[in-house]
Amino acid sequence: MSPELGVGGVGAVLALLLMTPAASALAAQAADPPAPPSGGAELSEGAELSARPGERLTFRSPSYLPGWIGDWVISRIFVQHGTLRMHDPAITAVATVACDTPPGVYPVERSMPGGPADGGKGASWVTVAVADIGEAERAACPGKVAALPPEEVEEQWPADASWPQSPWDVRTFQPGAKVTPTAVVRGYDEPLTSPGFTGRPVMRGIKATVTATATIRCDAGPGLYEVRWVGNDEVWARYRVAPIDDAARSTCQDGAAEPATGRAPWLVGGAAAVLGAAGAGACVLARRRRRGSSR
Repeated sequence: MSPELGVGGVGAVLALLLMTPAASALAAQAADPPAPPSGGAELSEGAELSARPGERLTFRSPSYLPGWIGDWVISRIFVQHGTLRMHDPAITAVATVACDTPPGVYPVERSMPGGPADGGKGASWVTVAVADIGEAERAACPGKVAALPPEEVEEQWPADASWPQSPWDVRTFQPGAKVTPTAVVRGYDEPLTSPGFTGRPVMRGIKATVTATATIRCDAGPGLYEVRWVGNDEVWARYRVAPIDDAARSTCQDGAAEPATGRAPWLVGGAAAVLGAAGAGACVLARRRRRGSSR
């Protein structure tokens, strides 16, 4: 992260989001599921892609390798690593070629989340042939990269898969709907909490799988909500509450003892977009400084 955008700077951006009228606009954006990245053909090992500095690439893994979900896609030419995510039926990652990348052919590797161990390497996957560009295009490149939208982190899993498959497996539910969160090898007799639930459902089951029934509050506003295990700050799941009209809300029944009017989600979608854009800018600046100091 660059010196100009420290923790305090990010906090200031978030505070402004929550205090200004833009917050309601961001909540509206979060109410709509984002479009998944468009992926090309599946990339088998050894395939070669072509790119220009500043170009964002989409990497689509073979569909018969679902174990790759969550892995990083890494290369020294990337502004930041990509992460393989489920966008049913494809598993894709996106990464942007740095503006100061010289022409040549560069390896792209896959690693476990967190990157290779110190001094280690990832598993070879594909290569990227980076084109030579003129001075004018290279000068305009940082602005082009800064204007790219943040990476879409929400995943789209098959509708018949249990929820959640990952912390970003975002499903859409109507107010008043009953949903069934499912966990494997954890959480027996443990409760979940979410601002959009009417209560704290307790996970129970047999063998290695536990489930619970949670009800979405009728007064839950449209947007993105987080689910945590009680006593744990880590986000375990996310879901989206769909907007409904006043007539549907008036007939909604959720069994809540005390309605809480005006309940709305934390601005996960909008805040993540702003912070993601700020983070991308910081990565570009930091990379340029590192390249400058090494010359």
